[in-house]
Amino acid sequence: MDSTFQIWPAIDIRAGKPVRLLKGDYAQETNYGDQFSVENLAKTFSTFAYGIHVVDLDGAKAGYPINVATISQIIKNSSVPVEVGGGIRNIADAELLFSIGVSRIILGTSALQNPEFLTSCFHLFGSEKVVVGVDSKEGKVATHGWESVSHTPPEDFIEYLQQNHALKTLIFTDIATDGTLCGPPLEIFQKLCKKFPKIDIIASGGVSGKKDMDELAKIGVKGVIFGKAFYENKITAEDFLL
Repeated sequence: MDSTFQIWPAIDIRAGKPVRLLKGDYAQETNYGDQFSVENLAKTFSTFAYGIHVVDLDGAKAGYPINVATISQIIKNSSVPVEVGGGIRNIADAELLFSIGVSRIILGTSALQNPEFLTSCFHLFGSEKVVVGVDSKEGKVATHGWESVSHTPPEDFIEYLQQNHALKTLIFTDIATDGTLCGPPLEIFQKLCKKFPKIDIIASGGVSGKKDMDELAKIGVKGVIFGKAFYENKITAEDFLL
């Protein structure tokens, strides 16, 4: 694995606790709050990660950041950058998160449905601080915490982003694999890397172990996000410290 390959372990938050959803389904939640505190996760992840990927699941559903206090605790206990997505729909939301120390924000629903807001974010904060998350469900872009599905194919949306915005980094999630530990859809990522070579693509969904990361690195993705593999002890901090 190339030393520049970015490792982004995930902390998905619901009601202030670290959880994982299966295929984005809020009804299929595993709460890891009894095993892990967000503070200890942040400290552990800081020992080996490029950065920490945080999703405010309550915020994604509600349409505005909700777990701000918990995110603040993650940042205080982290020595690496923290990126946050979930419910960021206006400039005030973005500024709030930046004010507590978030390194970059992830726009999903708002990026698709409010191009003027997306343009404003790139203009005000720059492409280093704004990431677009494209979540794919049955060949279409999903929105609103994955509870709704648009009519837009992911590749069409990415093409639009490339042509109309100063997009540097994109997180792509295949919802069908998310939380399944069944391995990422390598063919999809291979196709995306070939079609959009100027965009740094971060792969998310399905990672079951370090072998999956090695395969993704070979394809050409810039980095990987994983969650359940760590919480279920399929990946440990020691895997990266050898």
